[in-house]
Amino acid sequence: MHQQLQWIVTIMGGLFVAVLSVKAFSMWVKQEYVAAATALAATSVVAAGVFYPSLVSNLAEEALALVSGSGTEKPTDKPSPAPPAEPGGTDIPWTPLLVGLGGIIALALLSGIAATLRARHRRRTLDRQRHAELEARHDHVRDAYAAFTTDILAVLDRPALNDVSTPETERLILALDAARDARTAPDTTDYAARVTTLEIAWKAADQHARKTGINYLAPAERRAVQQARHLLTTALDGAGNTHERHAAYLKAIKLISTIITVPHEAVAAVEAASRLGLPKM
Repeated sequence: MHQQLQWIVTIMGGLFVAVLSVKAFSMWVKQEYVAAATALAATSVVAAGVFYPSLVSNLAEEALALVSGSGTEKPTDKPSPAPPAEPGGTDIPWTPLLVGLGGIIALALLSGIAATLRARHRRRTLDRQRHAELEARHDHVRDAYAAFTTDILAVLDRPALNDVSTPETERLILALDAARDARTAPDTTDYAARVTTLEIAWKAADQHARKTGINYLAPAERRAVQQARHLLTTALDGAGNTHERHAAYLKAIKLISTIITVPHEAVAAVEAASRLGLPKM
């Protein structure tokens, strides 16, 4: 009866140790290292009490003797002779040993799983950070190109940047499309390559357009662009007469419509600015 009760206590204690181990594992995965260490310490204490009760009782007796001892040794009774051992050998406590071995194996497996999950979490975090950095670089080029396409004076100064027949501009447009498609793809490596290609293409196209200016146009076309730029400066000048500004805008658009392609965003922006103050129809 005593041995059966001991086995029941051992099994219940083993289950409690397993619960504490799972709790410590959960805290470890959540990177709550202090709480996980506390739970592991509690698990060790409980496991020692369950699987090695004699060790705990001996330690408790020694601690009690150290605290309450008076320095004088009490006379000890002469030990009575031990009863003769019964035949049949010593019983091996297989249940505690098996439970303890299972707990050690479970802890090892949980530690391996926790390490794998932490590594996966770190990798995902790094991937998200890397993707955010790539998006910021991508957006920088997109914003710069958008600012150009909405500034009609910049378009007149760098018309080659809006001319897809220019090889540098063609490569820029293709790089913009490729980076846009790769942005939502799960492969960060491909997106990184596309963004780098886009940055190189933007720098090359912008530098080429700044260097070329309107010099690649015929002399008559260059004069028309220069005149249109002067008219658009007047159209965008808020100090001028509203009707004069709108007339200047219309004349400028007519001059350059057959020479260069003006983005519709730039046309819309300058038209809105030139119409300010006009009476509504």
